[in-house]
Amino acid sequence: MFVDISSTAGLFGGEQQLLNEALTVSKDFYPNVTGAIADSPWSAQLFAKEKPSHISPPTQELKEISHLPLTRLHDLEGLIAWRSQSEVEDIVDFFHLLGIHRLGEIRNFQPESFRERWQETGTLIWKRLHGLDKQVISPLLPTDSLQDYVHLDFPVSLLSFLLHCMEKSLEKLMARLQGRGEFARKINLQLFCEYSGRCHLIELSPASPTRDLELFMKLLENKMADLSLDNPIKDYEIEIIPCAEKTQQLDFWEPRVSDQDRLQQLVSVFQQAQLQTGFLKPEDEILPEDSWTVTSLFEEDDPLQDDIEVSGASLQIRSTYSAPLREAPRPSRLLKKPKRLKDRDVKSLEFLSSQPIERIEHGWWESSRGRDYYFAVSPKGQFLWVYFDRIENEYFLQGYFD
Repeated sequence: MFVDISSTAGLFGGEQQLLNEALTVSKDFYPNVTGAIADSPWSAQLFAKEKPSHISPPTQELKEISHLPLTRLHDLEGLIAWRSQSEVEDIVDFFHLLGIHRLGEIRNFQPESFRERWQETGTLIWKRLHGLDKQVISPLLPTDSLQDYVHLDFPVSLLSFLLHCMEKSLEKLMARLQGRGEFARKINLQLFCEYSGRCHLIELSPASPTRDLELFMKLLENKMADLSLDNPIKDYEIEIIPCAEKTQQLDFWEPRVSDQDRLQQLVSVFQQAQLQTGFLKPEDEILPEDSWTVTSLFEEDDPLQDDIEVSGASLQIRSTYSAPLREAPRPSRLLKKPKRLKDRDVKSLEFLSSQPIERIEHGWWESSRGRDYYFAVSPKGQFLWVYFDRIENEYFLQGYFD
């Protein structure tokens, strides 16, 4: 493995920590992976084989290469592979016959000698030994789909074991997402049964795109809790619908899981269970039951400010509409729809004042909705918010105070 550390080592706290992090990620896929850092890809590949985890100081790679054995010449590839490995081995044997056994010893030959005897391969060897083979590392844009199909040797009817198998698949897919700089917007899962052509379809949709493996495993476990596995699963296929990664500038050592991420996990679990959760967002409405909505994302509430108009020497202040209404007391539990109270219910209430504490007028003329609000206590000791509808001449329950 060879890496370009020109712009990333500082974020990781130095070259050594960058190399350690790269090896940790790579070992999840290739347990025997080795790595090294050098000025060029072909030198990094050579050091990874000869001196694993070696970090070559800047501008010193040619000096360090000179002391390595000539048998390592076939590792001096980088991004451009040798046209023929056997040809490189023949070159090594030729120099051994001349009594040359170090890479630095063949640097003294002229480029014409390499080119005339070994053509293109000889020219590449001379350039790499003199640091003249410029190999530019550019990102490879992935085009393959994010899917994983697994055939189980023994059909599974135990949920815990099935989840264990799926976690391995999702772990690989999440690592691919991280490498592509993407998040999972949605996951589609197909479970194929053994004794019939039946297929269970499962969709996992978090509150916001993420690649949090723990969150998806929670969603998957909750989805499959009521799934019957009497007909065992023999195959499954996982497909990830990706989207662009959120751009967020963080210090490398800052915790990657914030309170907002934990909140999104909780909201995702509630949404999957068809429970409405989130934050109250004020709406531009007069009636209390229409003056708010629930949103999964927190939004700062815009402050109310009076309009000030200056015209010449005159100053005019227009008070913000409904500012007192915004500061008026509201119950902790507000009913989605006011509940009509029967006469016997109204008589059982203890009103805390004879005059209304608040009056709300909505609409004009025949569509007017006049409400007089009161504080009241129920026979059970509940602190209620009720109003008298002056159009219908009836009382309604609006909410409960703590």
